[in-house]
Amino acid sequence: MAKKRGIERYKHLYHYSYSWMICGFYVTTLHQLFYKKIVVEGKDNIPKDGPLIFAPNHQNALMDPLAVLFTCFRQIVFLARADVFKNKILAKLFYFLKILPIFRIRDGKDNLQNNDETFNVAIRVLESKQNIGIFPEAQHNNKRSLLPSKKGIPRLAFMAEEKNNFDLDIKIIPVGIYYSRYNKMMSTLHVRYGEPIAVKNYQAEYIENPQKAMNSLRDKIEESLRPLMIDIRNMELYDTYESIRTLYTKNLIRKFQLGKLSQRNKFKADKITIKALETYEKDNPDKMIEIKAKVEEYEKLKKEYNLSNQSIEKPRISIFRAIFNSFLILLTLPVFLYGFLSNIITYFVPQFIVSKIKDKQFHSSVKFVWAAFGIPIVYLIQIIIFAIIFPKFWWVLAYAISLPVSGLLARMITEWGNVLKEDWLLIKLRKLKPEMYNKIKTLHKEIIYELDLIVTHWNRKEN
Repeated sequence: MAKKRGIERYKHLYHYSYSWMICGFYVTTLHQLFYKKIVVEGKDNIPKDGPLIFAPNHQNALMDPLAVLFTCFRQIVFLARADVFKNKILAKLFYFLKILPIFRIRDGKDNLQNNDETFNVAIRVLESKQNIGIFPEAQHNNKRSLLPSKKGIPRLAFMAEEKNNFDLDIKIIPVGIYYSRYNKMMSTLHVRYGEPIAVKNYQAEYIENPQKAMNSLRDKIEESLRPLMIDIRNMELYDTYESIRTLYTKNLIRKFQLGKLSQRNKFKADKITIKALETYEKDNPDKMIEIKAKVEEYEKLKKEYNLSNQSIEKPRISIFRAIFNSFLILLTLPVFLYGFLSNIITYFVPQFIVSKIKDKQFHSSVKFVWAAFGIPIVYLIQIIIFAIIFPKFWWVLAYAISLPVSGLLARMITEWGNVLKEDWLLIKLRKLKPEMYNKIKTLHKEIIYELDLIVTHWNRKEN
């Protein structure tokens, strides 16, 4: 009986699930609304049929599998860390969502044998011409860099192919995922699908030496992933590279005429900047230390005066323009107050929850799950209360529509207000501390100038 229940639990993994599709439609809609912009490249690299293993980099907990699921629109069975399956209710939800547990040493040596069942089910999924998703790094990373890949994907791929005499023709799809801000809503998501890696190309090597073949395939996956993501490999200078990347992107696009200020071109600019810095640091380690010190001073002043690159790189801000924009903000105050007060629970519950979670890579996941399941319940309660007080259908309908709309408008007004706040802080700094204002502006210009020289030299060297 227990074995039969196990079979029932997994049977929806082996074929296209219509119940998953219905649930997926709802979650896809929320996923689209969660981000300000979603950019997808390389979808043509995904074969239309046959068993596939998607291999994304892992930097943002639950949001990473969602990024793949809802940009390639495939039903993918993902393997996830087993500790999230401890809660029986959550475990049933994860199985329904086509997620399987993978056990690690930290879960206890006795539990490692449970991976045999997971791998057997995953092999059956591939044999059914369905799709598997595994993170090559086997853990998420809080930096924009690729951790060393593990052997999970090669192990599964070769087990499945060997069992089927290498007739499955499994292909591995490397996937690069980028978020402009990991732990924030309304950020930019950029997903890049790489060229498929055919497992059968390693058949001869596997027959001769299985361990060597697994290492070769693992290295190929890692090699294919690096160009698809922002990969800062120098950990000692990581903060310097990250600061420079965000500071210099727009300038590089303009100076080297990469085209319009699109996310695709921003990604290209970031890759060029990082490669140029890596070459420069290798050839000029002492000068790189000087640049690091200058960048650190710039970042320190930014933080001290609550400024951003966006505000600092603006031309001289007119006080009259700031006053005019402040007046416009005041005109939107009634809309903001209505949206804020109507959504105060939906705003502060996730903020309270994430404040208790130290790992910021889980913050977006918590906010998304809250948006998917928590907010509808809160809205429903509010609508019921409103209907009791004002029992007219059209009033209730108008109120129901106003909740998400006003909440979104309040968030937009808040972002606009934050930009205006930085403008006023910069004006204040210019009036009250002109020497500090000039210092920040000068540091910004000097860093940009040095980067222009570095990238120009690298570009000539490469071409």
